[in-house]
Amino acid sequence: MASQYPVLMYHGIHNSEDEAGHFDPVYSVTHQQFAEQLDWLQDNGYKACTLDQASSAANDEKIVVITFDDGDITNFTTAMPQLTERSMPAEFYITTDWIGNEFSMSADQLRKLDEAGMAIDSHGKTHLYLSDMDENEQRQELEISKQTLEDILGKPINTIALPGGRGDHRTRKLARELGYKRLCTSVLGYNDQNADPYELKRIAITRQMSLDAFASLVSADGKVMRKMRMRQFILTSMKTVLGNRLYEVVREKFLPGS
Repeated sequence: MASQYPVLMYHGIHNSEDEAGHFDPVYSVTHQQFAEQLDWLQDNGYKACTLDQASSAANDEKIVVITFDDGDITNFTTAMPQLTERSMPAEFYITTDWIGNEFSMSADQLRKLDEAGMAIDSHGKTHLYLSDMDENEQRQELEISKQTLEDILGKPINTIALPGGRGDHRTRKLARELGYKRLCTSVLGYNDQNADPYELKRIAITRQMSLDAFASLVSADGKVMRKMRMRQFILTSMKTVLGNRLYEVVREKFLPGS
C-alpha cells in the first residue's frame, strides 16, 4: 500500500498586521514559526515535493507537500527565500483577480517563483465560494483563472485549490472538463498515491499551532488529528445549517479563531 503523506496549507507570513500583505489573525503564521516548521521537516527526514513529484515518489519516502493559498506578497518576500535556502519546492495557488494588488504578488513575481522551481496553480478568479455559484459562474472562475496563469507563465495549469474549501460535484466535473488534473480541498487528512486527485486533503497551518502540534499532525499522530477532525466537523455542520454567507458573519463575530 502506498504510504500516506501530508499536504500543508499556508496563507501569509506576518509577524504583525503592519507588515505588507494581508494579515489574518488565524492563518498568518509568524516568520519564526515558518522557519521552525521547515527546519523540523528537514531535521526529521521529510522531503518537500510538488504534487506532481508526490505521485511518483517511492512508498518508503517521507514526503510532504507545502502549499500556499491566495497569492499573498509574503509568499514571495518571505516564503520563497526560506524555501529556496533549504531546496524545498512548494505550490502556490493564486487568486487571479488579486494579482498585482497591494496585498498580492505581481505577474513578474509569479514568473520568478516559477523560475525558482515552485509550482503555480489556480485558486479561482475572485475567491468567491464556488458552491454558491451556478454552473456557468463556476466555469468562468475555473476557466479564466487557468487561462490567466497560463498566459503569464507560458505553461499548463494543472491544479486548482478550492477558495474557502467550498466546491461541489459540479466543480469537480468542470475541473476535469477544463483540463485540471487535480483539485485540492480543505478537508482535513492525508493522501497517498491511490487518492482521488479531485479530492486531495490538506492540513491547515495556523498561527495558534505549536511546533509540537505541527509535528504531531505531519507525522500522523492520531490523537491530534481526531481532535482537529471533530472541530472541522462542527464548523462544517454550522456552514451547512447557516449557509456560507451567514456562517462568515457568525464566524467573524463569535468564532474569530476558527
